Amino acid sequence: MSNHIHLIIRSQEQTQSSIIRDMKKHTAKTIIKEIAENPQESRREWMLWMFERAGKRNSNNTTYQFWQQHNHPIELNSNFLLRLNWRYGG
Repeated sequence: MSNHIHLIIRSQEQTQSSIIRDMKKHTAKTIIKEIAENPQESRREWMLWMFERAGKRNSNNTTYQFWQQHNHPIELNSNFLLRLNWRYGG
């Protein structure tokens, strides 16, 4: 599907929520910047308007909202679950 992504992440230093937060922040800024600076993008104004409209509905944002606020994390706490989910994404 083109409307979501699946990640398998692991860290001994950071929590899952902080990794996802930082990934969303970085990718949203990068993607929005690329859209805004690409004059060949025919849907540029519409996309920026949609992101801005979504951002105004969320008090956590100052301008745009690219990602939804919620996540659906699943802990892969066994090799079986890891293999099962690895195959699902591939």
